[in-house]
Amino acid sequence: MILVREQYWRKGIPHPALHKELYDLLRNVWGCRKVVVDATGLGLGLASFLREALGSRVVPFYFTQKSKSELGYELLAAINGGCLKMYGADGSPEFQEFWQEVDKARSSFRPNQTMNFFVEPAQGHDDFIMSLALLVEAARQYEPRTATGR
Repeated sequence: MILVREQYWRKGIPHPALHKELYDLLRNVWGCRKVVVDATGLGLGLASFLREALGSRVVPFYFTQKSKSELGYELLAAINGGCLKMYGADGSPEFQEFWQEVDKARSSFRPNQTMNFFVEPAQGHDDFIMSLALLVEAARQYEPRTATGR
């Protein structure tokens, strides 16, 4: 079960400050054991910084037609399987933006059986949807630690 308790929206923060904040949140506040980060284009710098700072728990994700399609199918499987739950209405700008993106989200299916999911650029962004899909991917890759006896 993936239970999303909070979303953070950071806009207009200089990259060095953002890097510090994310490092603190991921390591000290949330104690994340698996983090999947968009390493495509501008995301490469952040993904590299987090990988260097947090080690193998950070997995860079490179968006391609195929990888985004797989990400979309995994997101749909988590939603349709009842394995993904979002936090309740809290009046936050993040909550409002997330549900606006969900409302505007579209998908298209290609002949090669890949899917694209997106928000038309003229209608807004899909950042919250993509971050949710990356969260599902992180949960999919996470393997809980197990104790072994002597």
